[in-house]
Amino acid sequence: MKDKRFKIIYLELTNACNFSCDYCPIDQQTRKKEMMDTDFAKSIIDQIADNELTDFITFHLMGEPFLHKELAALTGYSEARNLRVRLLTNGSLLESARNVQLFENNCTRLEVGFRTPNDTAFNLRLRGGKLTLDDYIYRVKGLIEDKIQTGAKTEVCLKFFIRSHAAMLGMAEEYEHLTSEADNLKVANLFRDHTFEMARKYNVPIGEWANVPVKVVDGEYFIFPGISLAFARIQEFWVREQRAQVEGTTHKAIIGGCSAAFRDDFGILASGEVTTCCIDYDGKNVIGDLHKQSLMEVLESKEAKRMLRSFDFFIPPTEFCKECRGGPTVMSSVTKQIGTIAIDIKDRLAPRKHYRALRNRLAKREQGTLTTPKAPATPATPPAPAAAPKEPVTPSRK
Repeated sequence: MKDKRFKIIYLELTNACNFSCDYCPIDQQTRKKEMMDTDFAKSIIDQIADNELTDFITFHLMGEPFLHKELAALTGYSEARNLRVRLLTNGSLLESARNVQLFENNCTRLEVGFRTPNDTAFNLRLRGGKLTLDDYIYRVKGLIEDKIQTGAKTEVCLKFFIRSHAAMLGMAEEYEHLTSEADNLKVANLFRDHTFEMARKYNVPIGEWANVPVKVVDGEYFIFPGISLAFARIQEFWVREQRAQVEGTTHKAIIGGCSAAFRDDFGILASGEVTTCCIDYDGKNVIGDLHKQSLMEVLESKEAKRMLRSFDFFIPPTEFCKECRGGPTVMSSVTKQIGTIAIDIKDRLAPRKHYRALRNRLAKREQGTLTTPKAPATPATPPAPAAAPKEPVTPSRK
């Protein structure tokens, strides 16, 4: 794969969600809840593909993509245009029929944000629904079973939260109900054991994968061909936004680093408006509207170039960016500003969003050279998933 202009583009199919998570500012949105029209979404996908802007696309910024009825069709449309879909879901709407639809539409990667590993955290994210934590776990287990039974090429990643750097330094809340290492390990082991159980059920060799230890790390590793665990630091700014704690309490940044803002990525809201990044939940950094302009007109606009140039010199270009790069105390704000600059410099040398390992696996798959290596003794480097049959088998599980 030749490097494209952007590492990934966020195309928000909807800003509505069936959950109200403690760590996501979904309830602080003033934006109208809407679903992007399917034909309009396809026109945006075409513009992205025709201009060779990226290799990877995802269907969220805010909102739950599974609420869009044409999710599988749009996934297939994107993949047919050589845009690899990295789909993130909260997992509550997973069901066998839709799982298989995504597999059949060649979804490259399906990530489940399993961010609530205990009853306390899970009960905080329900929006008047009757789903229990056990029901939720059952749905994720079902996805694992569908993946193994069909032999789908789609990678499945189960994602958890760990504490922020600021929390580790004692300058921010730990949000223990979301980041508990013990709870994360309990659920991660549960999914690993279920993976092996399904492998035995469908006569898929486990081999040395049984020796891969389940650990909480800052990163991702595979526990079985095509199935991985990922641990990411909680976005503390978003938690404070959801709890409406930011107004009047944020010490805004003067300097700061960021790899988004039209350098590595940007976002397109369900309304068709274009914004700087996946953090801009309420469209405060909008600079264009794809109902009125082409995507290239927005990307080549003076405002897009101003924002990009501003972060080139580590200057947050908008009030929202200053809030995002700031913190609730002077010390946390200063630390975050310095820390984000250090991370940004590192990103410019070796971008985190380059998806290098995933690119390598996809390249080997296309060349027909993808094989299943021995499982690693440590979770440092994710191994490649095994080759899969061309036609998925429809699972018998309902």
